[in-house]
Amino acid sequence: MASGLDAVLQRVLGRTTPDPQERRNLFWITLAYLLNGAGATLFGGELWSAFLERTGFSMQDIGWISFASLIATACGLFAFMGVADRVRNRVRTACLFIALLALAPVVTVGVALVPRVALPLAAMLVALVVIGVAQALTNSIPVMLDYPIWARAITPGVRGHVFGFSTLSYGLPGILVGIFAAGLLKDLPYPMGYAWCFLAAAVAITIRAATYRQVRELPELAVAGASTSPLPFASVARVLKLKEFQWLAGPHVVRGLTMSVIGFSVPLGLKYLHMPEHYPGYATSATQLATVLGGIWVAAWADRWGAAWATLFGDVLYALGMGTVVLLGGNPTVFLALYLLTQFGRNIEDNTVPLGAINIVPAEHLGAFSAARLMILMGSSAIGGPIFGRLFDSGHYVWVFAIGALLKLGSGIWFWYVFRLKQPMHRQNECNHAPEESDNADREAGS
Repeated sequence: MASGLDAVLQRVLGRTTPDPQERRNLFWITLAYLLNGAGATLFGGELWSAFLERTGFSMQDIGWISFASLIATACGLFAFMGVADRVRNRVRTACLFIALLALAPVVTVGVALVPRVALPLAAMLVALVVIGVAQALTNSIPVMLDYPIWARAITPGVRGHVFGFSTLSYGLPGILVGIFAAGLLKDLPYPMGYAWCFLAAAVAITIRAATYRQVRELPELAVAGASTSPLPFASVARVLKLKEFQWLAGPHVVRGLTMSVIGFSVPLGLKYLHMPEHYPGYATSATQLATVLGGIWVAAWADRWGAAWATLFGDVLYALGMGTVVLLGGNPTVFLALYLLTQFGRNIEDNTVPLGAINIVPAEHLGAFSAARLMILMGSSAIGGPIFGRLFDSGHYVWVFAIGALLKLGSGIWFWYVFRLKQPMHRQNECNHAPEESDNADREAGS
C-alpha cells in the first residue's frame, strides 16, 4: 500500500519535492482538508446561517450566536496558547480534538428535532449557544497546532503548494455537497433536510481525524517550542514582544470586522432580497467553487507573487464583491455571481495571510503567535456580529456592506505593507538542527 502510494506520489509530486515523506505529508494534509471541507460545508457557513434564519431567529439573534462562538474561540485560544508550543505529540493531539468535534452536529440534530412546544425558541437559542461554545473551545486546539505541524512537516519552498492543495481539496466536495443540500432542503420539510446534512458532517469529521493522523513531522525541520510556561499570560507577554505580532495585529482587527459583515450575506438574501428558500445550498456551492478556484490560484501564484501582492489581489476582489453583492444582488443569479466573487477574494486572503505569517514568524513561536492573531481576528469579528446584526435588522444593510468594502481594501493594503516592506525573519535554517530538550520536563505536555 505504502509503496504503491509512494509510486503515485512520485509521479504526481516528484517535481514539487524530492522527499518521499514530504510528498506523503502533502497527500494526507490534502485528503484531510477535503474531508474538512465536506464537514464544514454540511455543518457551517451558509447552511448553518440559513438554518438559524429558517428556525425563526432574528439577525441580531444570529449575531449573538456568532458572538458567543467567536468569543469562546478567542477564550480557548487564550487559555491553551501557553501549551501550544509545548505539545510534543502535535499530530496526535490535534486529531483527538478533531474527532471530538463530530459531537457538535449530532447534538444539534437532537436539539432541532425537539418540538418547539417542548423547546421554545429562547431555550433553543441557549442550547445552540452552548453547543457553539463547546465546539469553539474544542476546535481551538487543532487550530493552534495546524501551523506548527505544517512548519515541521513541509519545507519553506513547498508551503505555498500545501496552502493551495489544502484549499483546493477543502472546496472540491462542497460544490457537489451544496447542490445536494439544495435538493434536500427543497424536497424535505424543515428540519429534516438540515438534520441529514449535519449527520453527514459528523461522519466526515471523524474520518478527517483518522486521515490527519498519518502526517509525520520531518526530522530536518525539528524545532523545539519556545514556551517556558503553560500559563497563557506568559505566552501573551512573549508574543506581544514579537515585532511580527506588532506589525500584524492591526490589520487582523480590520479583517475580523469585515468577516462579521460578510457572514450575514445569505440571511440578508433570504430576508430582504427574497432569495428562494433552497438557495442557501447553491450559495454553499458558490462558496466552495470559490474555494477551489482560490486554491488553484494560490497553488499556482502564491509562491511566485509572494504573500504581499497575493493578499492585496485577493482583498481587492473581496472588497469589490462585498461592495456590490447586496447593491446589485436583487436577482438571485446575480447575487450568487457576486457572492462567488466575494468568496474567491476571501479565500485567497484566508491562505495568503497565514502564508505570509508562517514565513516571517520564527517556527518556535508559531503556536502562540497563531493563537494570538486568531484571538484578535475572532474577537473583532465577535464584537461586530451583534452590532451589525442590529443595523441589518434596521434595514441599513447597503451602507454597512459599503463600509465593510472600504475596510477590506484598507486591510489588504495594510497586509501588503507588512509582508512587502518588513524584513522576513527566516530562522528556519538556523533552527533545523536545534535539538529537542527531551530532558526538560517543562517542554512536555499531555496529549
